[in-house]
Amino acid sequence: MITIRNLSTENIQAAVQLAVDDWQRKYVLPNAEMIAQAYVEPQALFPLALYAEDTLVGLAFIRRAQKASAMTLEQIMIGQPFQSKGFGSESIREIAKWIGTQFDCSLLHASVQIGNQWAREALETAGFMKRGTDLDTREIEMIYIMK
Repeated sequence: MITIRNLSTENIQAAVQLAVDDWQRKYVLPNAEMIAQAYVEPQALFPLALYAEDTLVGLAFIRRAQKASAMTLEQIMIGQPFQSKGFGSESIREIAKWIGTQFDCSLLHASVQIGNQWAREALETAGFMKRGTDLDTREIEMIYIMK
């Protein structure tokens, strides 16, 4: 079972060291860079630590959209040793629940690069639907209806 915790002084070192496989690095920004962005934009970008029991298995970053009723799953990453165990889609479902308790949000956005089939399958398994494809940016826009 995945639980969401705050990023803190107790887990930040483990969060920075958590990494994806080499071939996946083109799909996610390094955790240190995303944490720095969240530090600079504390009212807009929220870092979430993803735990399976007491083990940090991943990180997610949620962006508050200018419209109060929409949020964006800016990035989610599950560390390489914890992949292929269902943690990705379970984490996405827990993130949607967490957003529902913290914000008045009716729509959750995410985008996935064309070719990142693992991420797309995790989003779809969690209940996201394809909204469209932007060939210029090579991204597939996905949405999750909260209400």
